This record gives sequence, structure tokens and C-alpha cells, in this order.
Amino acid sequence: MEDEQNSQIDDNAYDEQDEKQQLSELNDLFSRFKDDSANDYINVNRLTEVLQAFGRNPSLRDSEQRMNELEAAGKFELTLDDVLQIIDEPWTAVNNDRDGLRQALEKFDTTHEGYIEIEKFRTMMTTIGEPLSDDELDDLIQLGLNDEQTKINIDYLVDQLLGTNA
Repeated sequence: MEDEQNSQIDDNAYDEQDEKQQLSELNDLFSRFKDDSANDYINVNRLTEVLQAFGRNPSLRDSEQRMNELEAAGKFELTLDDVLQIIDEPWTAVNNDRDGLRQALEKFDTTHEGYIEIEKFRTMMTTIGEPLSDDELDDLIQLGLNDEQTKINIDYLVDQLLGTNA
């Protein structure tokens, strides 16, 4: 009986330590977005960047709408606790539909060999949906290239975006 109690105490201590470590990592990540390191908040206009850094991928429209709501309520600064609460809101959920993403990208694979021409990909990403900046687009293209490829490898890009275990 005493061994069970000691085991539970050890498990609780480990869980508490693990939780503190996670919170520390989140705080470090959050701190990268502070305009002034002396402050414990970020400006509300950095919400989208912070959500993306925390692994979320809201649409720009949804993110701007939420920022407008916060500003209308007089909330111009967000603490880590504020951001953690916002992360739990359903609109911030990551779209991890691996098959859906692959199918969408395959529509632009005219040879059906699993690759997309870079210029075709660039045109697609600047004309369909929310347009990407040149820097964002260049980064995305680089994610889809492995070795010295001149075409974007669809499977490799999906793995880079969603991870190999998604």
C-alpha cells in the first residue's frame, strides 16, 4: 500500500514537472513576439503569428475578425494566458486533412507523377484562396523541394507541412 502511495506521489511530481516544462517552453515561444521584453504581453495585431507559432493555422479572415472583436472590447494587449484561451477556440484548429491536402495539390499535377511545376504552384498559390507573400511562397516552395529538385514533390510537401505521422 505504501509503495502505491509513493508511486502516485512520484507520478504527480513528474506530471507537475512536465507541465512546468511545457509552460516554460510556451512562454519562451510567446516571448519571441513581444515588442518589448520587459512586458508580459504582445500586441493584439500579432495574434495570427503567435497562433501559427503555436501550431495553429487559422484563416487570415477569421484571425482578423477575432482581432477586431478583441480591439472592440478594448483588448489591445494579450498575455500568454489570453493566447492559451484563444488557442482553445474552435476557429484556430489546424486543418490536418492529409488526404484532402494531397488531393488538392494533385489537381495541379498534370503528369500524374506526384510533382507540381514550380511556376504552376506559384501561380496557384497567388491566385487561389488567401494570397501568400513572396517570402511565404518561397518558403513553401522550399519545403516541397528535396535535394536538387526542380519540381515540388507533393508527398514531401505534405509531410513537411503536416509531419510524417499526421
